[in-house]
Amino acid sequence: MNEKGTSCGFCGDFAGVLHNPPQRRTLRSVFVRQLLPDPIDDIDPLTLYPFDERPGTATRPWIMMNMVASLDGGSSIAGVSGGLGGDGDRQAFRAIRASCDWIVAAAGTVRAERYRLPRTSPEVAAVRQATGRSPVARLAVVTASVDLDPDLPLFADQDPDDEPPLVLTGHAPPVDRMADIGDRAEWAHLPGDRPSPDAVVAELAGRGARVVLVEGGPSLNGQFFDAGLVDELCLSISPNLVSGSSVRIAHSETFEINHEMRLDRLLEHDSVLVARYIRR
Repeated sequence: MNEKGTSCGFCGDFAGVLHNPPQRRTLRSVFVRQLLPDPIDDIDPLTLYPFDERPGTATRPWIMMNMVASLDGGSSIAGVSGGLGGDGDRQAFRAIRASCDWIVAAAGTVRAERYRLPRTSPEVAAVRQATGRSPVARLAVVTASVDLDPDLPLFADQDPDDEPPLVLTGHAPPVDRMADIGDRAEWAHLPGDRPSPDAVVAELAGRGARVVLVEGGPSLNGQFFDAGLVDELCLSISPNLVSGSSVRIAHSETFEINHEMRLDRLLEHDSVLVARYIRR
């Protein structure tokens, strides 16, 4: 299905892959409701997100951002976002990751969320390849200080076939911290002391990226907002009030509207709303 709920070529060709019973036993599918643009009951987000049009420009790839927030605007509970989502949000998460070439996260998010290298099921790999992507997205970590423990899962739990994470850092990062990680990462030294969003996007564009997915945290998101680089925001709204000291999904020193988005699609599962906004 495409975003309007009508058949698309790729989805038709791969309907057998998406709904093959053996695959569904290995990865339980959660079907959600589409509320907008057209009501559809029981739809798999994997038949939607990877097939959306994402036209990059001549100078940069399309930039997606994916975040979850509580009803009162919190982006985490006890420092992590996992408690805010549900089965429908997780199903949308895998579909969103199936839509990109690179996943970008700041070091603080990688530490807090205990990131692992992206791996995927045969079902998702087939969809990715059907839409002209590699079977698995690559992970890029943005950090000036290289404050990354070598025992983090993305370094310590690598398989021989895994592509190592790409660490995007400044022109002169701490040599000792780089040495601790060594060849368990690929390194890119960007101009300046701290990697800027423009430099991050340029580096990934030079590596052939057509779609880049930013997963936070809020400081990195704020930098991308301020740089005018977000084309698509995938926002899951949790039906919870969390209070506490959790920050919003993005923060910076800028206090102005620098993006106007329009609602393109709205899904629902168990009172969690999953919205796709694209830039006007």
